[in-house]
Amino acid sequence: MSNVMSKYIHMNGKLVPFDEAKVHVLSVGITYASTVFEGLRGYWNEAEQQVYVFRLDAHCRRLMESMKLLRMEHRFTEEDLAASVLGLVRANELREDAHIRQLAFVEGIGPIGTSGPVGLAVTATPSYRLFDSEKGVACAISSWRRISDDCLPPRIKCVANYQNGRHAFVQAKLDGYDSVIMLNSRGKVAEGPTMCVFLVRHGQVVTPAISSDVLESITRATVIQLFEEYHGIEVVEREVDRTEFYVADEAFFCGTACEVLPITSVDRHPVGDGRVGALTGQIQTTYNSIVRGVVPDHAEWRTGVYRG
Repeated sequence: MSNVMSKYIHMNGKLVPFDEAKVHVLSVGITYASTVFEGLRGYWNEAEQQVYVFRLDAHCRRLMESMKLLRMEHRFTEEDLAASVLGLVRANELREDAHIRQLAFVEGIGPIGTSGPVGLAVTATPSYRLFDSEKGVACAISSWRRISDDCLPPRIKCVANYQNGRHAFVQAKLDGYDSVIMLNSRGKVAEGPTMCVFLVRHGQVVTPAISSDVLESITRATVIQLFEEYHGIEVVEREVDRTEFYVADEAFFCGTACEVLPITSVDRHPVGDGRVGALTGQIQTTYNSIVRGVVPDHAEWRTGVYRG
């Protein structure tokens, strides 16, 4: 039975039928997890009959940075990466919300230090969501610590890093929670398994600083900017203690996949009154309006797939 979710996958400059996109099992990208990636979303705007890819340039730039930090040989430019995304969405004729993934991986077969050649795969499929953003999620604080910059730098968006978050997430699910918040090696709050975290207390919005071993998240930067521009709130970036979540008025995750996702409890402590908070709801609405092009602001963040 076919697992086709779309017609094509982009592989090294070519459109390949979905079920025929293959990588050798002994490639260094698989045997030693030498793979970096980006997750993007495309948003369907019915009125304009357009799919808008959100912050495409920023994602392509970060993918290039990840390849550099892992010393991967490559021949790609940011323009190449962007064109591959837009071309693939068009080829798959997606006229709905889309989940897009870019993967750059060492195709070469050899020892752990092999740096090339590097292949590029891009997928574009109908979008999905793991959580109910209206209901929110119940979280645990994980006993598994977040990786650190002197170990495996979290600012590199590589496949290997995500095993750290997956390990914590699977344990939390087995323990009856929806998701998990991880602490860094210093015992301060870092982030969720695939997303950054914010809290609201006494009207102040706080998020762990970049130096807290978090991904340099594009969605995090977007939310910080939107809070200031649309709600007149300057987000405070600093170290955060786990117990601050127990007495917070609101809390939420953010990321490309989860967008803005309310947190309603942490370690069985209700966050606020245990429902979606007012500021969280407001930033959800602002974010959704921007990414879909419902409002004309920040058009530079939206790249249209279909030519007018």
